[in-house]
Amino acid sequence: MAEAVLSSLLLNIGAALASEATKSVTSLLLTRISAMKELMEDISDIKGELESMLSFLRIAERLKQKDESTKTFIKQTRDLAFNIEDIIDEFTYKLNEEQGGVLPKTAKRCRNITTWPRLRKRLNEIKIKLRNIKERRERYDTSRIENEARPLITADGSKSPVELAHFVEGIDIVGIDKYRDLLLGWLKIEDEQQRQHVIISVFGMGGLGKTTLVTYVYNIIKASFDTCAWVAVSQSYETRDLLRQILKEFCREDSEKREVPNNIDTMDYRSLVETIRTYLQCKKYVLILDDVWSTDVLDNIKNALLNSNCKSRIVLTTRNHEVALLANEHRIFELKPLEVDHSWYLFCKNAFWKCANKICPPPLEQCAKKIVEKCSGLPLAIVSIARLLSFREQTGSEWEKVYKDLEWYLTNNESKLHEKVHDILKLSLEDLPHYLRNCFLYCSCFPEDYQIESDRLIKLWVAEGFIEERERTMEEVAEDYLNELVNRCLLQVAYRDEVGRVCACRMHDIIRVLALFESKELSFCIVYEHSRTILQRYKARRLSILSSITNYCTEDKSHLRSVLVFNNSMSYELLKSVLRSSKFLRVLELQGAPIEKLPSEICNLFNLHYLGLRATKIKELPRSIGKLQNLQILDTRESEIQKLPKEITELQKLKHLVLSEYIGRSIEGPLGIRRLKGLQTLICIKATTEKKLSTSPTADNAGFSIVRNVEALTALRTFGITDVRTHHNIDLWNSITKMNHLSYLFVESERGQELQQLGTLHLPLPIQELHLMGKLDKTSLLKLAASFGSLTNLTRLTLSAAKLDEDTFPYLQALPVLMLLKLFGAYDGTKLHFQATSFPKLKELLISDAPNLSQIKIERGAMQSLNKLSLFRCLELKALPYGIEYLTTLQDLRITHLAEELVERLLGGGEGDCCTRVRHISNFTLETASMSKKHYKIIRFQ
Repeated sequence: MAEAVLSSLLLNIGAALASEATKSVTSLLLTRISAMKELMEDISDIKGELESMLSFLRIAERLKQKDESTKTFIKQTRDLAFNIEDIIDEFTYKLNEEQGGVLPKTAKRCRNITTWPRLRKRLNEIKIKLRNIKERRERYDTSRIENEARPLITADGSKSPVELAHFVEGIDIVGIDKYRDLLLGWLKIEDEQQRQHVIISVFGMGGLGKTTLVTYVYNIIKASFDTCAWVAVSQSYETRDLLRQILKEFCREDSEKREVPNNIDTMDYRSLVETIRTYLQCKKYVLILDDVWSTDVLDNIKNALLNSNCKSRIVLTTRNHEVALLANEHRIFELKPLEVDHSWYLFCKNAFWKCANKICPPPLEQCAKKIVEKCSGLPLAIVSIARLLSFREQTGSEWEKVYKDLEWYLTNNESKLHEKVHDILKLSLEDLPHYLRNCFLYCSCFPEDYQIESDRLIKLWVAEGFIEERERTMEEVAEDYLNELVNRCLLQVAYRDEVGRVCACRMHDIIRVLALFESKELSFCIVYEHSRTILQRYKARRLSILSSITNYCTEDKSHLRSVLVFNNSMSYELLKSVLRSSKFLRVLELQGAPIEKLPSEICNLFNLHYLGLRATKIKELPRSIGKLQNLQILDTRESEIQKLPKEITELQKLKHLVLSEYIGRSIEGPLGIRRLKGLQTLICIKATTEKKLSTSPTADNAGFSIVRNVEALTALRTFGITDVRTHHNIDLWNSITKMNHLSYLFVESERGQELQQLGTLHLPLPIQELHLMGKLDKTSLLKLAASFGSLTNLTRLTLSAAKLDEDTFPYLQALPVLMLLKLFGAYDGTKLHFQATSFPKLKELLISDAPNLSQIKIERGAMQSLNKLSLFRCLELKALPYGIEYLTTLQDLRITHLAEELVERLLGGGEGDCCTRVRHISNFTLETASMSKKHYKIIRFQ
């Protein structure tokens, strides 16, 4: 993955050359300081040299496991890239040092007068080494490498156990019975209206058993077809080779023993297509294309496959979701990791295959379960490790050794486990485009089984410099990268929202082991998990701290670019040591660290792009924070910071300012926040300030009024403001109207004051999520509602204390694509009526604390997509919603603190509610509470 390192470096060089400081120096200083001018020319020159090396490296990467000299060459290139990055960062640091501070510019230029020749000398030394690499490149001709790489890559693909899968018995299929039955059903069903062959996709990460499942079903079903073929598709397939293989397979499986044409190896594309078409004429066939990597496979061979036979079937197995989408609608399923009991059964079946009962002996059970847990339901890993252990002595100490050395077994070339597991999963890594590789490796910095918030990960990727600039924001591009890693099965989705957006993800344990190994090899990241980790051995660019470090060396660590802290493992003294020795840090993530104060050294980190203080005990930010001129992301959520220093407004590159929600109160905004015109995120900030506004008509109150200041922040995508008073409304709505890119808005009034003049609020069309906390002015709500029909992106709406009633609630039904609606103490009416065709996209509805609500009526056709309905503390509601039986998509119904009459009806069956009206709901939960007895009871109807 050295080309990913190079790509990231090129992005950083480009940013350095395009920076304002560089432009300023170019125009003012170059005529006076020749060494600086020559240095900048050298930097520009070396950038061109690196760009020319990228294509070569992308091919050479594939050969490094086969050729030791290529592996050495790649390592040398990577090390040179890191050295160049060090020079670029110091160059940028010194340039910006001259632009700021209290010393006169002349003095600072004199102080740096020896810096430019020194950096230029270092860069020239690297250029000489690069020339040597260029000479080696001529010896390693690209076209020759491509020719060598192709058979090697194909050989890699053939090492997968696909041939063994043809001999799998039904007894070997564990935990995937439902998938087997589903696939058999799809292969058997014949739809007379179908006018072409049916395409079926089996999708999932490597090692889940896709090939085993499909091949087992294929062997059962193939006799039902006139002809059949099973073909493995390599990552670097050639269309003609693939067509030849398909034809050979059809002939081999032909019931009439059709001979393969003698001239098949010399046939061109057209001849192969015509031959296959002739062969398939009037035949019902099944074709298995195993391990498909690219969406163009079907396009390249479709001319050979006749579409006229509607009874024919094509089955794809793939690790790529985009490939899976080639299948017909409702003919895709994703294979998931095994459940715990199935994992255990599969392990015992293979670890104790010599024993008649195949049961784990009690002394081994504890260690065996830890090993199985480490496999996280991946059948390939479970079977491979179980087989390895089956030849080991059955003692606890022997198995503990294997468990502790599991990472070695998975990543060492001399281990059989490496060949069986690592090489299969490594194919997914090799298929990654260069722009995704750094993003993928970065996920291994997080602890095992860690649930990674998508927004946090995206911001970290941006801060690290992994994201290419396009016409959209980097954050939007980064979200595309995240989705692509998910679609390639390299990240698992932990949680999606109603819209389907990935909100949190995690990395499979075995994938993480491989990623950590790559990270160490590339000096990308070192993870400190225990005292055995020796930090001094590695010159890694990133340090992830998962446990307390007692032996941190304070020697120069200018190579370090990022420090991420987990599990409360950072003390104040350790942080101070890290900051003193790592002057070029880009990312400092301290989430959850038990530190109460930031060391003064923090403000020397001019290169810092990301400062994460979430859930720390820090109470204030230093005033010198204004020196962090490259800071893009500042996250203080859940910390104890209550006020921002005014110097925060000097951070002109700040894009995301995520502030604390401190015990119900948000942070007071600094004066002059309007200067931060590049802000994309500002949440949550107070609308009020401690300073009183002047009553003088000539006074400039704009400096004290946050609601007026924020009108200048037109780049905002996410905005949250609290403590809004009635007299703020007009100015606030005017400011929000100017935020043309806004997608998330949170407004909370002070102590439930009414949000008035809503008619002047013109919500930006990109708005996706809206939270209004406060009573809504009925007279102006109608004017606001008039614009609801145009809000075609608003999918989530939360109202609190809104005081809606029978007259005002219908306004919400004009929102065309609403998927989530939450009403917290927001409904005061006695009846709630959902009209036919209302809320067609709504997936989740929550109504809480509606003290007067006694009846809910749902007309047929309303809320046709609703999955979840929650009713909390609606004590006057004495019957289930009328028409609930019309909600055929409803899967989850939850009612808490309900009226006693409704409890009796539900439990007593007086109205037959549980038996008839809610029979279609898979998860129906009641929670009843008795305040006198201070306990509650949960009743679930399944």
